[in-house]
Amino acid sequence: MRKKAFTIIEFMLATTILAVMLISIAALTIRIIEIYKKGLAMRAVNSVGRDIVSDLSRVIASSPVTNKVMPEPGADAITDTAIKKSWADYYNELTVDRNGFSVQASGVFCTGQYSYIWNTAPTIESINDGVTPTTALKINGQVHRLARIPDGNRSVCNHGTGAALIPPAGNNYTADDKDVTVLINKDENDLVLYDFSILPAMQNRRTSQIFYSGSFIIATLAGGVNVQSNGNFCTGKDKTYTSEEDTEATSLDFNYCSVNKFNFSVRATGRDIEK
Repeated sequence: MRKKAFTIIEFMLATTILAVMLISIAALTIRIIEIYKKGLAMRAVNSVGRDIVSDLSRVIASSPVTNKVMPEPGADAITDTAIKKSWADYYNELTVDRNGFSVQASGVFCTGQYSYIWNTAPTIESINDGVTPTTALKINGQVHRLARIPDGNRSVCNHGTGAALIPPAGNNYTADDKDVTVLINKDENDLVLYDFSILPAMQNRRTSQIFYSGSFIIATLAGGVNVQSNGNFCTGKDKTYTSEEDTEATSLDFNYCSVNKFNFSVRATGRDIEK
């Protein structure tokens, strides 16, 4: 009696079809995971960004009004020099060169009630590489990506120069640990600021109310975020501010990358505690 069975050709054909199906399923699964990871990064950036805007809005709205945000009254003209001198009393930054560009490395913003201290991507990357740069600002010896401390006298910003930020010895600011509010933690998405800018404030001479406006860029540390040209985008590289020949772009770094820019405008109407 003759036995029926598959031929070699039929077996090879079936095996090939099965292999193609398995590869397709694996590729689809990987792509779904990549989209999911990208979604998590985007959600984290947007969520943390909204929380920062909410914190700024609440703190600034209750902050005291003061003449420090504008040149002293009585001058014949409000010059650019006078504006910049007053500006340094509540906002300042330290910069570093990256591939011929001057980029923000750290900074401070003083509302007259609380002060914000931050370190941006170049500083955090250097620390991750085992080097603590001179631009790193600390609170109680810790380098934070963004934190807030009580500072009713604007001592964080005002060091008597009226023009440039000169941090204290060791670049270290002090505060009770319980009063330090960390606004960006190093979580699974590794978020960090790339820029935090406050524009020169405007003040109503009649009501003394102050109008602050500014913006900040928050993104993942991975993915080679580019904020040096038109728009802010991910390059897919594993380092920020790298030239084309330094590092190759990878889909993994790109998929874990997300960047967004937030703008805010808030009016300060609180009681002036300095009077």
